[in-house]
Amino acid sequence: MPEAIEVEIYKKIAERASGQKVAGVVILDDNYLRGEGTEKYLKNEIIDKQVQQVRRHGKLLLLDFDSSTLGIRFGMTGRLVANGVPAIEALLYTTNLLDSKHERFVLHFANGLVLCVSDPRRFGNVEVNPDEKKLGPDAYTITSADLARVLTSSRATIKSQLLNQTKIAGIGNLLCDEILWRSGISPKKEAGLMSKKQVESLAKVIRNTIENLEERGGSHLGDLQKNRQKNGVCPIEKSALVRESVSGRTTWWCPAHQV
Repeated sequence: MPEAIEVEIYKKIAERASGQKVAGVVILDDNYLRGEGTEKYLKNEIIDKQVQQVRRHGKLLLLDFDSSTLGIRFGMTGRLVANGVPAIEALLYTTNLLDSKHERFVLHFANGLVLCVSDPRRFGNVEVNPDEKKLGPDAYTITSADLARVLTSSRATIKSQLLNQTKIAGIGNLLCDEILWRSGISPKKEAGLMSKKQVESLAKVIRNTIENLEERGGSHLGDLQKNRQKNGVCPIEKSALVRESVSGRTTWWCPAHQV
């Protein structure tokens, strides 16, 4: 976390900045600025400039200005905080207490709005003009044709392909396990062995799962989530879930119906 769902929620909060001018920027962690631009370059690009649009691509939050774009990545533990109020109250795998020592990047706007990135583990970053072309199609709107291009002829596992942000942007580990569990597909299945019908069904499940979990409030609110623990059972089969590493990620799945 956060995954596409969380960043979509952040985007809706950040839309308050649309049409507003940036009055100031504070980078509280020198390592938080990525890319080729310096801090001076970033400030020159956005201070006294008006936000034209707020967008999201996968897990990347984007603020568009006339001649540049500011990209914000939240890593594993980043939250967007607006005027002292977090866009999401709680994330998994991190402290949810707001502490000034966790503030990494702050935007001040002329109308008084303050957007802050709080990131305890410092895995996120900000970048001027990030290369969006490196990202695959967004998971929210993935089509069966998009998915077929990602999976066809690949000998990697289906889980590996779904998690690869250059293939599909926005799916993290929790979403991936929930999607594959709902689809009845083994995370270890070779991607290139998916049939056309399976690909079409999976694309629909991806979109529906994201919509469903956004309504609930986060990627961690899937049907499988509370069972991702020792002695956890499959909500469908009532048989024991298997916990193992697939493509380098901790994976919970049900061999009884995921094939």
